[in-house]
Amino acid sequence: MKRFYEKVDITQSERRYQITLDNSPLKTPLKSTLQLPTRKLAEKLAKEWSDVEIDIIPNQMPFFSLAVTAIDSVATQKTELSEEMQHYIMNDLLCYRESEDPKLQEHQNKSWDPWLSWANTEFEFEFKLAKGVMPIDQDHRNATLLKQVISQMNIWTFMCFVRATMLTGSAILALAFIRKQVTPDTLFSVAYLDELYQNSRWGEDDESKARHVAVKNELHDLSEFFTLAEL
Repeated sequence: MKRFYEKVDITQSERRYQITLDNSPLKTPLKSTLQLPTRKLAEKLAKEWSDVEIDIIPNQMPFFSLAVTAIDSVATQKTELSEEMQHYIMNDLLCYRESEDPKLQEHQNKSWDPWLSWANTEFEFEFKLAKGVMPIDQDHRNATLLKQVISQMNIWTFMCFVRATMLTGSAILALAFIRKQVTPDTLFSVAYLDELYQNSRWGEDDESKARHVAVKNELHDLSEFFTLAEL
């Protein structure tokens, strides 16, 4: 789509901020008005729309895309997404350890055990560990506890939590992320420890490099979005 507007503005109504294009409210693809929680976030989105020169390319507007995800997807599917996140916590990446390579096991224990301890202290989760990929029969109380934590999240926090979980495969790390206990770069290195270890041994192909760059970029965008959305 070509740029069709001249002026981008921000308006405020009842503690919510809206972007207007030539005085018309900016809407999501599902035709919801884009209402944002803070002026700082609104300014970030307004800049994305102001910076468009000729073509409107959504994948070059990460903050608009994240806001749309929160409004069109997360807000309308919170129950379903909460259940999916509970599934993640019952099968968390950090609970599955290497069964054959002692050096990788050592790296996993050193990098992952502190986060399991943090989750236990912060939320009273209790996790069992396993070597290999066989399913673990975790205590269902973990899912119940996470459901309670999710119930206290607004849509912006929940969207960031969901995206971080899906990007890392770990609800534990995603919780640390939204509690600002871990930086995007550290989050990536912890979540992708296995792949980074294998790459250090055998080298990294172009496809893997590109995918890792994309994940890192999204984690950085997600971190900034979360900070800007904080009330």
